[in-house]
Amino acid sequence: MSQVDKASKEYWTSFWNQLPLPAPIDLSNKGLSNYSIRKIDTVYAKYLSHLKGKQAKVLELGCGNSVFLSYFYQQFGLEIYGLDYSELGCKQTEKILERDGIKGEIIQGDIFNPPTELLGSFDVVCSFGVLEHFEDSVNTINAFKKFLKPGGILITTVPYLKGATGILQKIMNKPVYDIHVLMNKTDVNNFLNQAGLHINYCEYHLPISFGVTLEQHEEKPISFLGIKKLILKSLQVISKLCWWIDDNIVKLPILPFFTAGIISVATLNEKP
Repeated sequence: MSQVDKASKEYWTSFWNQLPLPAPIDLSNKGLSNYSIRKIDTVYAKYLSHLKGKQAKVLELGCGNSVFLSYFYQQFGLEIYGLDYSELGCKQTEKILERDGIKGEIIQGDIFNPPTELLGSFDVVCSFGVLEHFEDSVNTINAFKKFLKPGGILITTVPYLKGATGILQKIMNKPVYDIHVLMNKTDVNNFLNQAGLHINYCEYHLPISFGVTLEQHEEKPISFLGIKKLILKSLQVISKLCWWIDDNIVKLPILPFFTAGIISVATLNEKP
């Protein structure tokens, strides 16, 4: 199986090469900088807590420079594996695991032509920002689910670019906007259904967020970069004010136009 990759291995290698290793996930941090992670954890805890103590295995697809494998080990005791096609991405994830004192297996390989020993082997398979870079969404999910055991759980997150964030991304840095397939919650539901998965959860994430990427793509300079950074920083201050209100005063509605993305949890063949 092959797929049209709108991003490319070279894009991710260049992207990660510009970034430091991300800080570990710390759920004890109740600050606004940790707001999104705390919200994500409430979803994953609901669907993964039953796996604690069961020697269950998780595979992160597109694991380059990710701290989520450490999170899955620390919160749920899962045996961790990662698969990514970028050599640099794999090395960075290995450094993260070493820093966090966690053992895991990171494999450089292609999701669509993976090592056969990985297929049908995992209780949980997850991807964070992978699905939206491939043109055939259903066949991409079909590739994801091949790694699952019967009854295994597929976690998928994608950014929501049909609202404010997408408009800003298109205006501020269109080359990055162009490497995404735009989808809403209904689309993700349909893709999962067509792939034959049972949907446990599929919802928009966060009441407001402006997750715009201003890193350069394909050596195309970003015009008025300083002004764009200032605008984005101002919008992020507004986001954090809304998060504080949501945390401390009243729960805010999640409106698709301002939301950060979509989180889905689905099961292969049977409910967990």
